[in-house]
Amino acid sequence: MTQSEIDFFDNLAPTWDANEIRSTPERVRIILGKLPISKGMTVLDLGTGTGVLVPYLSEIVGPAGHVTAIDLSEGMLSIAKQKYGELKNVEFLKIDFEEEQIPGLYDVVMLYSVYPHLHAPADTMEWLFKMNIKPGGVIVIAFPSDEKFINNIHHERQSESDHLPPAHILADMINSWGFCASVVSATEDEYIIEVRYCN
Repeated sequence: MTQSEIDFFDNLAPTWDANEIRSTPERVRIILGKLPISKGMTVLDLGTGTGVLVPYLSEIVGPAGHVTAIDLSEGMLSIAKQKYGELKNVEFLKIDFEEEQIPGLYDVVMLYSVYPHLHAPADTMEWLFKMNIKPGGVIVIAFPSDEKFINNIHHERQSESDHLPPAHILADMINSWGFCASVVSATEDEYIIEVRYCN
């Protein structure tokens, strides 16, 4: 991530939660309920931001599980820590996950409202499967809306590189990279793709 991108998210951090109207507790619970996450699992929340998923993931995996929440924006992370720093099964790390090694092995890697910001998604997923994902583990690409809503936001920010294709097209693209991607849900309120390593 470039310094200008980091600055962008640092500046947004104080007002992020007030403006994140799509990630309501009900919607987040519904999305996470469709994923292969259960008690005792280890979950990596990449680009955690202000920790939108953190309390729900913490609750799902329980005391025997663990959640690692990573972001490169100090502003975002500081708010996430203020809100959820006391959760015993959660740790927060400042890491540029496209450039730096992530510690640990995980059952599930969450890319929630993150995918359009990846600079090299194929390389990033390959590295995650090689270094951080347990055998049989999964990467989840998810949003609390469809691609039209996401692209409208990014259009307003004049960032064409952030364009998100429809879920079935992105899944086909990921499959062409040699992974096994499947669409879990593609509605106005949900965009969920699971990616597994093809053996």
